[in-house]
This record gives sequence, C-alpha cells and structure tokens, in this order.
Amino acid sequence: MKNIIFGIHPIINMLKTNPLSFERIFILNSKKKSNNIKKLVSYTKKHNICIYKVNKKWLDNKTNNSTHQGCLGILNKLIFFKENDIMNIINLSKKILILILDRITDPHNLGACIRSAAAFNVNMIILPKKHSAKINATVKKVSCGTSNNIPIIFVKNLVNTINFLKSLNIFIIGTDISLTNNTLFNYRLKYPICLIMGSENKGIKSIIKNNCDILLSIPMSKNINSLNVSVATSIFLFEINRQNYIS
Repeated sequence: MKNIIFGIHPIINMLKTNPLSFERIFILNSKKKSNNIKKLVSYTKKHNICIYKVNKKWLDNKTNNSTHQGCLGILNKLIFFKENDIMNIINLSKKILILILDRITDPHNLGACIRSAAAFNVNMIILPKKHSAKINATVKKVSCGTSNNIPIIFVKNLVNTINFLKSLNIFIIGTDISLTNNTLFNYRLKYPICLIMGSENKGIKSIIKNNCDILLSIPMSKNINSLNVSVATSIFLFEINRQNYIS
C-alpha cells in the first residue's frame, strides 16, 4: 500500500489543508478518544471522509511496524509534477524560491526538509531521479503531510536543470561546509533564488558546485563539522526569507 500517510499529527494537518486528498481513514479500534482523535473524527465528518476501526496487527502490517499512533489514511492518487512543469510553476510564482536536494537518501531527512520548505515559502522542490529518497509514507509522516502541499519534481539531470534556471536569471546558491569566510550572513540574498542542499556526509556534487553562482556556509563552532541537512536547510531558508521580508 504505497499511497498512505500515518500518525495523528500528519493526518490532522492534511485534513486541515487538503482534506480532499483522503479516500478513507483507519483508526485503532481500542484507541481512546483523546482530544486529537476527537479532532480527527470531527474533520472526517465535516468532509464526509469514511473512517474505519481496525486492530493493531492490521495497522502494524500496513505501516511496516512504524510508529503509526493508531491511525492511517489512504490518499487519492497523487498529482505528480514533471520537468515540463518547472516553467509553469515559476510563471505562477511572485517570489521565486526553489529548493534542490542533492543525494538526500534518508526519508526522515527528506521529510524534514520538505516540512521546512513548506514553512519558508519554497515554490517547488527538485530532486534527482537517482540517489534520492522517494516520497513514501515515512516522508509524508515526517513532513506532517506537507509533501502534498508543495510541488516536488524528480529530474534526470540536475546540472541541466540548474543551467535552465540560470538562463531565467535565477540566482543559484550552493552550500559548502568547508568554507569559513563565505557565510550566508555575509551576503545579500535576493529573490529569485535556487538553494541547493546536499547530504551532511557528502554535500553537493563537485560538478553541481561548479555550476553555482556562489557557495555559502553556516558559521559554526570549530568543534562541529556539520549539521543535519534538514537543520541546515531550515537555517538557510529562514535567512533568505528574513532578508527578503525586511527589504
């Protein structure tokens, strides 16, 4: 069962923002009616979403023994965006902020990055088709359902995509923890921007670094080598938003 989301908070969040994405919802038959469960049931009644009671074994099986918190939702078929949609999304965006994630293979990190992207007004997320986690139930849970609220596009070649964005005069910011002087606080970061983040272990590929307009880092204590990619992504996106909101 691929098209699922589980966990009380991700499901409630999606019920608030995109209730039509649900086909039906399942809750544990022994689950006590906490305030959150009552809230969930209230939303399902409001939007005429069918709710079913099931046992723990059924939920454990459907979620591969993940922490489902006694609830699971089956989603309608997702709308997948394609490379051809990049231009359309840009044309519809007033303030262009694009996030490219290179070699983020852990679904927990990807989900957390998506949640930050949704919080900080990212127009779309671009991922490579190879060497990237896919949008699965874990990603949806960690992102608290925001993976359904932001266009996510898998592309064949990140370098070609970056050069296409550059042709549209979108400023390409790469990240590199080895840089000590070029920090994100030393530069004016003005829209339109494409931010590229890589894994904390490998960073972004050298060929991608060579195609960036600038490489920036986060100033940190000398005792710390790197941050979790989702944390670093949040810091960069916050600073970009802060600079553009105060201008």
